[in-house]
Formats: sequence, structure tokens, C-alpha cells
Amino acid sequence: MANPTATITWNRVYSTTAAAERASVAMEIVQANPLLWHMYRQGAVVYEGGTECRVPVVLTESQNIGAIGTYETFSTTAEDGPTKARYPNWYKNRASMVIDNTELAQNRGKYQIVNLLQAKQAISKISMINDLARQLYADGGAGTATPKEINGLQSMIEFATPATQGKTVGGIPKAGAAGGFAEWSNQFGAITAFGTDGLDVWEEVYMDCSKKGTHPDIILTDPTVYRFFKRLVAPNQEERDIAMWNQGFENLLFNGCPVVPDEELSGTGKTFFLTTSGKRGVTDFNLKPEYFEVPGKNPLVQGKGTAIGLQLAILSSDDFRQTEFLTPPNSDVILSHTYFTSMLVASSLSRQGCTKFSGAIQF
Repeated sequence: MANPTATITWNRVYSTTAAAERASVAMEIVQANPLLWHMYRQGAVVYEGGTECRVPVVLTESQNIGAIGTYETFSTTAEDGPTKARYPNWYKNRASMVIDNTELAQNRGKYQIVNLLQAKQAISKISMINDLARQLYADGGAGTATPKEINGLQSMIEFATPATQGKTVGGIPKAGAAGGFAEWSNQFGAITAFGTDGLDVWEEVYMDCSKKGTHPDIILTDPTVYRFFKRLVAPNQEERDIAMWNQGFENLLFNGCPVVPDEELSGTGKTFFLTTSGKRGVTDFNLKPEYFEVPGKNPLVQGKGTAIGLQLAILSSDDFRQTEFLTPPNSDVILSHTYFTSMLVASSLSRQGCTKFSGAIQF
């Protein structure tokens, strides 16, 4: 007969170790991805509840403006067009840690169990890092009946001229769709050869994304394209976003904005120019463990940013939530799950941009 006291002791070891590791695991997932890390740094992460996210948008200029004279009467008219983008779907990701009871029996010492749990958690963490990184750039499984993956950048940003973009994002159609809005299309540029017109195309897209005092605050690119960029600019400048550099993210500045290579874009020739909804200029802030209660809740992540760009919305109840260890029926294992439920939301797509090559990827 099993010793109930021993069982309680083992469960306490599992729970204590898992709780101690949770904040570290969550932080490492964030810090391993340049886009996630940057969004936390910028304050472009919001914690929400409810069944959907709604963000304010401005797609047309108001007609209820103008100069008036003394005692002059004026009329007002109803405003046309949507005032909010609605994102109705939360996307849940999970990482499951499975330990066979035979493994537990073979590691019965307290420190052996802790080491076993840490090894299992490391595998789970690395797998979740890699999968989230892939999803952030993808299209969220667009075209499937019930997409489950996060609505990545390519579910919003199209590699096509603004007038021909036909997606509906946040319930609002882009310019190329029926009843679409030009201000809801992202910017785009096609590169022939990077050494010939690459920087000119980048400059054009960057300026097209820059509106009323806001500019792209991160540029993410294919590592091959980054090497092309570095070949052109490195002889003349070595300016970097120091906080990103210290975090381990290779980068050089373009118009004061960090250009960061990401392996998830390898072989695509693609570059994303992103304007997040936080306040640009917090480039000297370096995330450290003591700034985390749960990931991202640091002194700079307060409120909802300036609401002019891209945000990561996290369902408050599933912010890297980790379950207790459970024993499923008909299986001699124990299980623990980590859940992360989120979505990308944008309040301005015209401040987002992208480039790719019109033909082969070449310098």
C-alpha cells in the first residue's frame, strides 16, 4: 500500500519546483523571441478578459471640423465608417510536461526529482519557444475551418500593393476588398536586388509607415537580407540598439530603428516594418528577472500604450498558467500543462509595412 505521507511529500516537491520555475520559464520564452521581447519592452502588451478585443481605429477624417466666425451657426453630420476593429478569437497554446512513474521511481531523491523536473521543463520550454516563434510570423492557419494558431503577422500584413490587398482584419476590409478602406492597408515595397535598390525601397516603406510623429520601432528580417544590409551600412556605422544587443539580439539601426534578423524568416527574403502601440524611445531599458511578477508586468508596462499600432493581447487567466500535476486514467504518468492564450491586434495597419524581392533573393 502506498504511503500517503510520501505521496503528499512528492506532490509538494513537484508543486514547489514547478512554481519556482514558472516565472523563469515564462520570462525565457519572452526573452528568446525578438518580437515578443520588444513588445513587452515597448509596453505593447495588454492583459484582457472577455470574448473578444476591440481597439479604436481612425480610417476616415471627420467632416465635423472647420473654422467658424463670431455668432456663425454650423451643422454636424453623422460620421461614416467603423470606429473600432473587433478581434473575436483568442488563440490558446499549450506545452505539456509528461513524466512516467517509472522515471519517478528511478529518481526518488529530492534533488534527483528536482533535476528531473527541470530537465522536463526545459524540453517543454524550448518546444514552446520554437512553436510560438513560428506562429508569430505565420497567417494563423487562414483558410482552415477553425484556425487555432495565433493570428500571426501574415494574417494582417500582405506582401502586395496597398490597393490590391484583400484581407479583412479585425472585421474591417482592406482597400482591395469590396467596401474596403485605403487606411486599413499596410505599406509594401518590392526589391529587385538589395545592393541596387534595397535601401531605397526600405526608406520608402519606412516613410510610408511614418505618420504624425510615429515611426516603425522594429524591423525584422531574413538573416540573408540582414547580411546584405550589414554589408552596405557596417563600413559607415555600427550603431545598435544596446538593450537588444545585450539581450543577445544582433541588430543595426536604420533611421534609428533596430533591424533584427530572425531565423524564422530564413529563406523568405521578407522584412517587416512594425509600429507597436507602446512609446518609442525606451531603447535603454533591459528586461531583468526582478522586473517580472508574471512576464512583462514591469514598471514600463502600464495601461494600453498609445493605441496607434500593433499590440499583443493576453487573456489574463492564461498568462503562462501552469496546472498542478495530474494522473490521467489508464496511464501510469503524471502531467502538467502550461497555457498561453493571446492574439495580435492592430489599431493602425497603414503604420505597418513589409518588403520582399520581386524575383530571386540577391545582393
